[in-house]
Amino acid sequence: MGKVLAKFTNGCAGAIARSLDDVVVALANKSNAALAFGVPVARSTGKDGVVPFDPTAHTAADFIGVTVRIPSKPPDTYGASEGSYAPHDLVDVLVRGHIVVKCVGSGIGLGDPVSIFKTTGGFGVGSGDNYIPLDNVRISAAPDSNYMTEILLTTRNLV
Repeated sequence: MGKVLAKFTNGCAGAIARSLDDVVVALANKSNAALAFGVPVARSTGKDGVVPFDPTAHTAADFIGVTVRIPSKPPDTYGASEGSYAPHDLVDVLVRGHIVVKCVGSGIGLGDPVSIFKTTGGFGVGSGDNYIPLDNVRISAAPDSNYMTEILLTTRNLV
């Protein structure tokens, strides 16, 4: 007998949610740390790659996109259900389009503006001194029980 699912999850962090008009570019990981899938990135100081978005050093203008999950490597490949790009590897970065990320906040609704929490460097919905608002990022699907939320980067910050 079959089973009817009443609720589906949004997927894994870094998964491209819709592929109609997405723009993904490959840039080098210029940090000495691994870049997880589905995290915000900024342009490196030499403008020759990307680094993790640092809320203490970067502004909303420095945000260029979100790291994309490698499609050929499902979450089970990594053991802890987490994957990342190693230092100095090429990183696929979504600079425009829909992507799934972990996004926390209360009462998240469609079209809400997305921010970066200054304390964690992760995505969230909120305003005030503890948030860096991203003018070109909006919620495009409600979060699931794991806080995985589809966001839309409406315009590119990368020249």
